Amino acid sequence: MASIHHVDDERAARTLADLLNGNARKRPTVVVTIPAGRDEPWIDVAEVAQEAGALADVYLIPTGGFTWEFSSHMADGTQVYGGAGRVYPTGHDWASDLTKSPLRFAFNAADGRRATEQLISDTFRMASAAGLLQQVPRHTLREVHGTVKMLIAGRALVDIGNPLPATVPEELTIQDVPIARILAKGQRVDGWYDPESKRIDITKGLRPSDVALASYSVGDVVLTKVVMVRNGKAELMLYPKTTTPAVIAAVLRADVTTNPADDLRTLMTVGEVIPARIVATSPQWALVLNDVDDDEQVLDAPSLLAGGPPWLVEDSEPVDLAEPPTLAPPPPPPPLPSAAPGAAVALPPTVEPQSPSRPSPVMFDRNRAHPGPPPARVAQPHTQPSESTKALLLKVDGLTAEVAGLKREQELLRSQVAAGADEREQVRYLMDQAERRANKSEHDLKAARSRLRKAGSTKSGPPSGNGPQFADAEQGFRYLVLSKWATRTLPSEQASRPLGDYTLGLRFLDSLHNLEGIQEEKVADVVFEIVTGLATRLHGREVHHLRSGTGGDDPVRTRDDGAIAWRASLQVNTPSARRIHYWELPNGQVELARVTNHDDFEI
Repeated sequence: MASIHHVDDERAARTLADLLNGNARKRPTVVVTIPAGRDEPWIDVAEVAQEAGALADVYLIPTGGFTWEFSSHMADGTQVYGGAGRVYPTGHDWASDLTKSPLRFAFNAADGRRATEQLISDTFRMASAAGLLQQVPRHTLREVHGTVKMLIAGRALVDIGNPLPATVPEELTIQDVPIARILAKGQRVDGWYDPESKRIDITKGLRPSDVALASYSVGDVVLTKVVMVRNGKAELMLYPKTTTPAVIAAVLRADVTTNPADDLRTLMTVGEVIPARIVATSPQWALVLNDVDDDEQVLDAPSLLAGGPPWLVEDSEPVDLAEPPTLAPPPPPPPLPSAAPGAAVALPPTVEPQSPSRPSPVMFDRNRAHPGPPPARVAQPHTQPSESTKALLLKVDGLTAEVAGLKREQELLRSQVAAGADEREQVRYLMDQAERRANKSEHDLKAARSRLRKAGSTKSGPPSGNGPQFADAEQGFRYLVLSKWATRTLPSEQASRPLGDYTLGLRFLDSLHNLEGIQEEKVADVVFEIVTGLATRLHGREVHHLRSGTGGDDPVRTRDDGAIAWRASLQVNTPSARRIHYWELPNGQVELARVTNHDDFEI
């Protein structure tokens, strides 16, 4: 557990500011503040220190004079006070880029719980970026085997036989990969256990890229993550850095859209997960996006650990993007009483608190009934007070007036506090609404970018009227097949993967012309895959023999010349999905028979 350094005077505050602004720090620094009026922070600073261990230094500072002294020595926007917390990474980039040291607010217990988790996450992420994980001594670690019991708050809780579970923080495993994409409940894990921090290091068990991507082949449609995007070029990650470097493939504008005026920054964004087709594998991976159909089967991404979940999943639509029921925002705070300096402020009488340290809730009830008028005084016989009595009465009157003035001032301050609380609730309400609108807008933006990519792809619509025109329908179809082969086969591989010869059956072009619901370019794309032998390796093509009946034991259809009938999918996961039937001749040549619907088995 890291020690908690208490900042309890102005000198200590200046020393902390000098430490952050200087060059002596070798690890992140966590600063947690105590809000005014409290003795303890809402943030669980002890838990932060426990989790940080040897990875960070932790400081606790009350809001007040010490905080202002600290803030006066910090760059604008980098201060922390009022119960918030902040982690300062090593270096000085955070002084000019505030996103590198996010401020975590805490106004109540719920905020404190969330801010605690955020600060722990920030600490781990910054420690990993500083290379501290490799510097932590490993001589006290022991190898353990366990089972994942739960995933919570960016942590995996692992049962290793101890009374308390061990944890696997996502930030100390792979950068920018959530724990749910690394581990799953019930999964068996191996790693090195640190009894002091109760953490398990599982990084040695991460699968190298050559093992994880071994099942990928040319023609597969797979998930990728955008890691860089510019006007005419983007980089897509197939597998993150583990024990081997990350696998990243570059795509140019022509690989994404046929419109040379498209800016790739309008079609994708960093961090987005998008499907792409593999056109070349290791060691020089190559991808294209402009020929991926909506109905094509996308392979699951590989797991980072044996038996784990896919490290990538497609961006899913939020559960509920509809506007929430209209809720009235918190009522505005009442206007504060105003008066000229020195004048008495007319305020309703208050109910005195039962204890000076715990105000009664009645004080803050604006709808409370006013107390009735005081009981009438009983007339007393008139007597002339002595001089000493007069002096005491004057003193009592003065003290009474002073108490009354202090009570008015107290009530004014209480009203200001209540108004401030109302304003804070209004800000929180508006922030929640803005966050919801931002989430919806982000989803709409991703959907719009996806539609833009498809609109600019070669399969998004019929061929342009300015393209090649053929009087002979067979020549036109063969041109489309040749174009698909030239587009999806790299020049360096065209010699080893030639298109090959094929024939068109007597009924093929008529069936192609009469079949609705699919474009001719799509059929040409699948024919290219069939002729080159690529279709048999693609799960979405579902290539299988065409039998004389619908049963799996029915004999395969053959012709007198020895040709064998085959069937492949043109579409999947759509009503009446289209199919293509073809013959494989004894010499290996392909003869295209016809295209038809799912329930038609005629050839």
